[in-house]
Amino acid sequence: MEQLAKAFDFTLLGEAQLGPYGVYALRATPRAGYQPPNTEAQVLTGMQGKLWIDRKTSQWVKVEAEVMHPVSIEGFLARVEPGTRFEFEKMPIAEGVWFPKHFAMKSQSKILFLFTHKTQADETYFDYHKSSPVQAADGRH
Repeated sequence: MEQLAKAFDFTLLGEAQLGPYGVYALRATPRAGYQPPNTEAQVLTGMQGKLWIDRKTSQWVKVEAEVMHPVSIEGFLARVEPGTRFEFEKMPIAEGVWFPKHFAMKSQSKILFLFTHKTQADETYFDYHKSSPVQAADGRH
């Protein structure tokens, strides 16, 4: 997620309402010349997507992205196929603090160009609460 700002160029699509949030909707397209710093970020070179930013806090609320053309990872070892997509949503849990709300991912890849590998995940996060500080045996926090 931290590579998004470096990997994409953003175009304002307009303003919208996303649940309780007034948001700016942005289109993300691959930035020419982007050099991924690691193998995890390499897939970004073949993706495009949308991003929704909360107008009041400037926090991003939702990100959707999809692989549009095959992306090779580690040379010939693996290739992420078109149709691979992910969605990530956040929500505020305290003033200025946003945590994950939902993550969904569906991927298809080829290993050594021979074996198709499909994965899928859908996770929802809720009921965040503060934890108590851990107290040491001698009474210190």
